Amino acid sequence: MQDGAVPESNSIPAPEAELLAGTERRIHRAMVALGAAGTIVCLLWRGWGWGAGFAIGAVLSALNFRWMATAAHALGDAASSQIAPARPRRGVVARFVLRYALIGLAGYAIFKSSFISLGAFFLGLFLFIAAILAEICYQVYCAFRSE
Repeated sequence: MQDGAVPESNSIPAPEAELLAGTERRIHRAMVALGAAGTIVCLLWRGWGWGAGFAIGAVLSALNFRWMATAAHALGDAASSQIAPARPRRGVVARFVLRYALIGLAGYAIFKSSFISLGAFFLGLFLFIAAILAEICYQVYCAFRSE
């Protein structure tokens, strides 16, 4: 082995790299499916106030996830480049602050109105956790299937 060469054992095997490459896409799809199913269940179970609260929370959860993924990609690109920027780009910082302001504003508006369920809103906000858990289960399944 030459000096400075990376040994082959440090690289990710091709099947695992392919599985990891689709992670973000699968989480996004799971969020859409779980958001639609959760909205329908809340509508049928508790009425339109719960369905609307869950749907608003689910949309904000998906938006939050998308913005976090964009910020993570921007940070990864900055870390992998030879010349690191002195400050983060304004757009990344603005989206970071905006997403929490948007969630807070929506929660406050729902709290002040008695028509939409605040509990269902918070339930919808945790949609990304359910999607990530679904992805974890999928990857565990793939690991056991390949053995």
